[in-house]
Amino acid sequence: MRKLIGFTVLVTLLTSCASHKMLSIYQTQGVEITQNSSKVDIINKYSTSRPITLLRSSLSLCIAQELDNSPVVLNSENYLGSAWWPYYNMPTQQAITINGGETIKLVEGNNIVANAVTNYQSQSKYFVSYTLTTTRNANNIRYLFSNIKQAQQNTGSFGNEGFENVKTIERAHPDLVIEALNNEVDKIQACLLR
Repeated sequence: MRKLIGFTVLVTLLTSCASHKMLSIYQTQGVEITQNSSKVDIINKYSTSRPITLLRSSLSLCIAQELDNSPVVLNSENYLGSAWWPYYNMPTQQAITINGGETIKLVEGNNIVANAVTNYQSQSKYFVSYTLTTTRNANNIRYLFSNIKQAQQNTGSFGNEGFENVKTIERAHPDLVIEALNNEVDKIQACLLR
């Protein structure tokens, strides 16, 4: 009976720690949440607007200068042998290079569509890829981020799955993803004022 209680407590602890939803992301203005095919909540889109003041540069020029769509390299390390053998700490790395290409995909009227990658740091480095659609209105610029995905740069001894949808659980850092996207907007806005 003690083993059963101990096992139940262990399973409860492990499952409860694994998937706490970050409740604040559901209250973040501009965040649209949807469910993936496995019924897991993910960030579908994020939008924000910034007022237009005195613009000294064109929006398309600033997007091209400030956003980056360079290829990124994702790693994982496979250790050989066991912890008791001398060659245990000799990693064999697996690396995949993904993304890249032109940043600006389309310029039509007051709309610009771009693909880019940014990053943030949380114990390790994460890359965030996205599609940005900007719309310039009379009083503001609307920034709509879609196709938001993230990938951990180095997953250690676990296989690197590449870019995946951003889940709303705490360990997926959805707040840091939104912060990274806001930093991209800040860079564009600063460029517009130069």
